[in-house]
Amino acid sequence: MAGLRVHLAGSAALDCEPALLASAHTFIAALCRHLIDDGEGILVGAGGEPRGDAGLPCIFDWTALEVISTASAPDTSWPATRSGRYVAVSSQRGIEKIPEDRAPIWRACKGRSDFKLDITPPGWRMAGLIRDQQLLYGDVLVTLGGGAGVELLARQYREDGKPVIPIHIEIGSLNNDGNGGSRYLQERALNEIDTFFHLRDGAGDAVSRLSDLRFEGDSEPKQLAAATARLIADLRPRLAFYVRLLDPGHGEFDAVEEFFREVVDTVMQRNGFRAHEIGMHKPEDAFMNVEIFKLLQRAALVVVDLSGVRPNCMMEFGYALGRRRRYLVSAKKGTYLPFDPDKIPTYFWDPDLDRDVRIRQYQDRFEIYSEPRPLVS
Repeated sequence: MAGLRVHLAGSAALDCEPALLASAHTFIAALCRHLIDDGEGILVGAGGEPRGDAGLPCIFDWTALEVISTASAPDTSWPATRSGRYVAVSSQRGIEKIPEDRAPIWRACKGRSDFKLDITPPGWRMAGLIRDQQLLYGDVLVTLGGGAGVELLARQYREDGKPVIPIHIEIGSLNNDGNGGSRYLQERALNEIDTFFHLRDGAGDAVSRLSDLRFEGDSEPKQLAAATARLIADLRPRLAFYVRLLDPGHGEFDAVEEFFREVVDTVMQRNGFRAHEIGMHKPEDAFMNVEIFKLLQRAALVVVDLSGVRPNCMMEFGYALGRRRRYLVSAKKGTYLPFDPDKIPTYFWDPDLDRDVRIRQYQDRFEIYSEPRPLVS
């Protein structure tokens, strides 16, 4: 599962018990090191650093940024398709609040070629708007403490089909709100685990593994961090939903079927995606249209082939664009598309080319075009 950005979110109350808060920071630092060693990315916020009654930071962003600032130079473990292995999302006002004692860490992070800073437009100060931007970058959410903001962020991730891993800890929240933050979220997750995350086949029981991610009086934070990193590594691969010609009676069907089985499936597997195609898997809904749009809502990547120029494929592709899903577009050579192909890059595959050539070409297209900028931002 290398190549995922893990979003670390949470906070602690100003009067949080000092030893427990110190353990929480040790956990975050250790988890960041594991994630980096495993080839994953990290997503955080950036701004001020409120401190509690004991003088310890009540947020964890700077603990993560400090680890990022000293990480090894960029290497090939992070996919070339994704700019910004480490991402910080903030507002201009937030950047102005960066503490002076954190300035060296901030300079080191900004000097990295694998670091990306996303500043929301001028005037955007609402935390909800920053969460919306973070959702575009994050693949997995890990929560530690926090209140209403963390609970809302977890709901957004779940609605987007992205895994949420809440750590059970009693540290309160900076704003003294919510239902209990990550503690509350874990209690919910243990009763409805399938709405929080799925593990790959053979990785054990999800409820049992999540229940182990719990701070007790004698918990060792570094061991909990290692267990959390192992759970992330064992998550089920991301969903790639296929939008394609499915009518066996259509004259292009055989060529499209061969292209998907020989080329597309191969490239998706190589890049850590789990393919889903209507008619090839057990449905979750009685009505196919409901199933299709639920999958489009939650897909990490929408693989679109417009051979045959089917209206339903156009509609599904349009929905994916509106949802700002990652997408990759193709069509059989000779297909006339009802829009300018230079506006939406499209791979026109040639059925007469050798299979290995087509796989190489499609992989090249994946690396260049599979994470496009939204048409409207």
